[in-house]
Amino acid sequence: MFLFLLSGESDKLMRSSPITTDDIKSVHKRSRQKVAEWFRKADELLKGNTSIVNVTAPSYGHHLSMVIYDERAQKLGEGGLLNLFAAQELKSRQAISDDELALGLTDQTDGPFCPPLPNCPAAASRYRPLGGECNNDQNPTWGAINTGYERLLPPDYSDGIWAMRTSVVGLPLPSPRTVSHSLLLDGSHPSRTQNLMFMQFGQFIAHDISAGVVFTLGDNKPIACCSGDGEYSIPADQQHWACAPIEIDTNDSFYGRFHHRCINFVRTQLAPARDCSVGYAKQMNGATHYLDLSHLYGSTSEKLESLKAPGGLLRVFNDYGRDLPPTTDRKECVTVKDGAACFDSGDNHANQVISLTVLHTIWTREHNRVARALSRMNPIWTEERIFQETRRILQAEFQHIIYNEWLPLLLGPQLMQLFHLYPARGYSAAYDPQVNPSLTAEFSTAAMRFGHSIVDGKIMIPSPRSGDMYEMISLPEIMFQPSRLRLVPFLDRLLIGLSVQPMQSVDPFVTEGLTQYMFRGVNPFGLDLAAINIQRGRDYGVRSYNHYRRLCGLEPFTDFKQYSPMAAQRLSSVYNSPEDVDLWIGGLLEEPVEGGVVGATFAQMIADQFSRLKRGDRYFYENGPDTNPGAFTSSQLAEIKKVTFSRLICDNRDGVEFLTQSPNAFLRADLPG
Repeated sequence: MFLFLLSGESDKLMRSSPITTDDIKSVHKRSRQKVAEWFRKADELLKGNTSIVNVTAPSYGHHLSMVIYDERAQKLGEGGLLNLFAAQELKSRQAISDDELALGLTDQTDGPFCPPLPNCPAAASRYRPLGGECNNDQNPTWGAINTGYERLLPPDYSDGIWAMRTSVVGLPLPSPRTVSHSLLLDGSHPSRTQNLMFMQFGQFIAHDISAGVVFTLGDNKPIACCSGDGEYSIPADQQHWACAPIEIDTNDSFYGRFHHRCINFVRTQLAPARDCSVGYAKQMNGATHYLDLSHLYGSTSEKLESLKAPGGLLRVFNDYGRDLPPTTDRKECVTVKDGAACFDSGDNHANQVISLTVLHTIWTREHNRVARALSRMNPIWTEERIFQETRRILQAEFQHIIYNEWLPLLLGPQLMQLFHLYPARGYSAAYDPQVNPSLTAEFSTAAMRFGHSIVDGKIMIPSPRSGDMYEMISLPEIMFQPSRLRLVPFLDRLLIGLSVQPMQSVDPFVTEGLTQYMFRGVNPFGLDLAAINIQRGRDYGVRSYNHYRRLCGLEPFTDFKQYSPMAAQRLSSVYNSPEDVDLWIGGLLEEPVEGGVVGATFAQMIADQFSRLKRGDRYFYENGPDTNPGAFTSSQLAEIKKVTFSRLICDNRDGVEFLTQSPNAFLRADLPG
């Protein structure tokens, strides 16, 4: 069991050489100069207009998923750069070593930027703070929006600070597209038990707790690292400094047809350390780290207010008597005909794929259903109290469904018991104020991305009355194209399809809908999500797969021959050493744990993360009044624990089609029992 994260504690006794006050002043000055130089270059690129992604390009859709509209995040990101440059300057002066950077020896090395602490009230609020701040009295920024991802192991940056890692033999690592194209084929291996709703709910969870935030130009304009037609990478001296384009081999059997040689990739914005110290790069999470439905309600007061409606309700788009999420005029959907719609939410992911939009619809309707019930039972309550009490109940429902229904199917009974993840019989005594709930880089960039392997390239839309297939929709057709939800029978039919269609198994097979056509829009090709996953892991400094096998108490693969013959042949054709294999790739190659769907390495990482999300959250739904300022009564908690996701679906579907729902919504409804 991990339940520990890297610490930034000081230890000047281990410092290689003393750092004087004059050193620090000089370093701070140079850091500010360098940031100013970098931003001047960015302004020049913006004026030239060649470094901005065209709105019709596939990478524009990816940009929409990775950008946030938050000036505070931009300011913190600039502060993260200031402190990063200070670390680089100290290292160049041989005042700090790679080992000291990795260990977080920060004494007397405060950076030029210090993130402000939140202003927490003397008495904790009954309702969970919107931005995740003030959850922990001693560490009020733990789990808050725009804070950094933590780490299970020190990062592997080639310069110890931010430069992406290289091979252990000293050569560059293989291009992520080469790895993806060589290893991750498109094959169908349906799950015998879990359905596509399991996959879709997993994505819904991931979006609640993790949102990578990339650097942008000017007013959140997307940075182009490739030429407009993708035929080449923009020369390094003309690139934005956050560019890390993915090279495509000239003999690539898919992209080669389009003379495409470059996949756009922009690095993740940085977060300054909580203690103001310099050191290696920490990437920023643009969401709160807690399981709090921030993607439904938002993480800022401005966003929340824009989503509220009178009566304690959430705003909706009433489409001839059917409530859908509110529409938005932001240009993030492919609207090609009259009647097309694009929906708003607490984050910027709701339109990413239509099955995700359906879940946003279900939870929006559930909020309004509960709010109306509370209003009837409590006529003297204010609109604000109705809203906040409803939000509190939905957060509890969400957490209970995760730990009671979804997570056991993912991890299996052994790890659920070992990490004490099953719901308690009454109140839980698991809260520990010393446990940091913040997400780890390894969880966010690799372990939780197991879900990309279980996506099916086509979604089945059945016709329940006849039992026949109504239509089969390819994945690219429903990315940023949610307008089908306006068709009256579609929502119910999609819910039926998600409940009966099996998800794919966790293995080294990923649908071409994600590796060739993601966000293609009107183009003949799209992005390769698998390649982007690999590059994102390197962007975050995530170590290679074997490091985490050792951390998990598993034997490392020291020879490619230890893998299956097919995997060994493909791995050795792209990697120079078994010690180079990327974590996400290695995790997909493992056999699932007993009773679960992921292998041992990912399973332990995921179990550790969800344990800390439970143990490190004062507002966790099972915590009693001694811990949780907004605790439920014993009888209220007992009612919460009766909730199932199947119940939510039945309460909030359209009701125009007959729906057979499995008691566990994540198990195939077409199976007996």
